[in-house]
Amino acid sequence: MQEAFDVIVIGGGTAGLVTASGCARLGRRVALIERVALGGDCLWTGCVPTKTLVASAKLAHQMRHAGDWGIDPHEPGITPRSVMESMRRQRAITAKHDDPAKFRALGIDVIDGDARLVSRNEVEVSGRRLTARDIVIATGSRTAVPPIDGLAGCGYLDHASFLDTDDFPHSVVILGGGAIGIEFAQIFRRLGSEVTVVEMADDILNKEDPDVIAATRALLTWEGITIRTGCRVTSVRSNAATKIVSIDTGGATEEIHATAVFVASGRRGNIENLGLQTAGVRTSRSYIEVDRFLQTSVPRIWACGDVHGGLQFTHVAAYEAVKLVRNMLFPGRSHVDYTHIPWTIYTDPEIARIGMTEPEAVTALGAENVKTYRVEMADVDRAVTDRATTGFIKIICDRKGRIAGAHVMATSASTLIATIVLARKKGAKIGELAQLVTPYPSFADALGKVAAQHYQELSGSWIGTLAKRIARWSQ
Repeated sequence: MQEAFDVIVIGGGTAGLVTASGCARLGRRVALIERVALGGDCLWTGCVPTKTLVASAKLAHQMRHAGDWGIDPHEPGITPRSVMESMRRQRAITAKHDDPAKFRALGIDVIDGDARLVSRNEVEVSGRRLTARDIVIATGSRTAVPPIDGLAGCGYLDHASFLDTDDFPHSVVILGGGAIGIEFAQIFRRLGSEVTVVEMADDILNKEDPDVIAATRALLTWEGITIRTGCRVTSVRSNAATKIVSIDTGGATEEIHATAVFVASGRRGNIENLGLQTAGVRTSRSYIEVDRFLQTSVPRIWACGDVHGGLQFTHVAAYEAVKLVRNMLFPGRSHVDYTHIPWTIYTDPEIARIGMTEPEAVTALGAENVKTYRVEMADVDRAVTDRATTGFIKIICDRKGRIAGAHVMATSASTLIATIVLARKKGAKIGELAQLVTPYPSFADALGKVAAQHYQELSGSWIGTLAKRIARWSQ
């Protein structure tokens, strides 16, 4: 017997939850299918638990450097089980926002099980057959394990499996120098592990601005993390409790010994066993293909969040879900636009970004049309009082002062970037940002300082000379 719905959502992570709740609030009958637990990667194995570990690691680091605050420094006593249990308590507090009862109260039929498309508008799950005009696939992504000889047999950790443990490795080789790899490198190091990062590309965080890359590499090296870039892992083997990682350095082979290997070398979409081929949904590599309206190759079947391989962030999944609900339920279509999407790497200090890097701006606009303004956090009074002087704010503009990109490496960078995002989205020029009045002392002072450089630059130009003459004439 078939059960009829208006919308079937497969996957209960951020994309699926926002889609399902949005449709239900607009009066649609919704089925939400999740095979593990509502909340997805962000709640259970990603954003929430990892940021609690970042906070624990930061406190341990501050204890070691308490002399900067005039307090006797102390090597913290770290009990891995206690740290991990603390993480799980915070995760449990956050989990209340994704309680199935909350969504059932909206009239959503929350179903546990593995969903499978059996036609363009039919889904089987847990012995039930559901039909709907619209089907949304929001099954997320997971770690892409590279095909390295011996890796599977020797065993490895990733961000998900590590969170189920109650121990920290004595030493660890991290495969991948992207955001996940670098965040965990700092976490592990501050919690007592010896850490080596191996990255195939020429540098870590290779999509970020060169100034960010250089500053992050210097910071991690100072903290005692070994970084090997331009290296390819060729094999992994075990010798008792030790894992031996062989790397090709581009002419020579070296071996790194550690007690654990941590995989952070990429992601892949969760598309297996969904019946996509049966329904005619096209895929590319491990992701579902979508158009700019988030519709797949099959009309009225949609994909949202990580599963289509775009920007894989929780806030992007939520943004896409809002667009998707609009496109499903209302006339006309509104395409997704990632122009003003920021992101953050949760090292300490944090790294946040919006728009282009400096090299990207030079390529797109021409070197003669690019203006760059930068202020060091060491020149911001609140950063000095909080002993948080590592980092900077850098804003890249075109010749008319429009913000092409911005990069923040600072305490609370994820918050500071929001002001720049709004300014950029509203078309405000850097001169307008300089007029922003912020509380003193605050980290936001850095925004005014970096933007004020625009006026300082103008003061030496013909505009500044003319302004000075007008000021004298008016006296």
